Amino acid sequence: MELSTLINPPNTKQSSSILSIIRSYVWPRTPSPPSTRSDADPNYFSQTIQEAFTKLDTEITGAPVRLLASELAKSDNKDKNFIPDLSKHPLGQAVIMPAISGLSEFLPG
Repeated sequence: MELSTLINPPNTKQSSSILSIIRSYVWPRTPSPPSTRSDADPNYFSQTIQEAFTKLDTEITGAPVRLLASELAKSDNKDKNFIPDLSKHPLGQAVIMPAISGLSEFLPG
């Protein structure tokens, strides 16, 4: 998805009115010069990949927090130290394992 913005930047507006379609057949536009942000530009390409991995990392670390927050909101327990048991939750392990996989080098054993 991030790499698709190389081809179609999000700020590109495409008119789809009937009048604009008819105009395009009668008076075709001259091709616009290539934008300065090209997929051939290594800096732009690496920036796009960096943004994609940043969003992925945010999702990996944010998903367990959202899951815990939703389980805490559902819980009737008012204890401040209460931690919900996510071992029986259908997404519990699938959400938490990717988030803690990078912690293995910091854990004893």
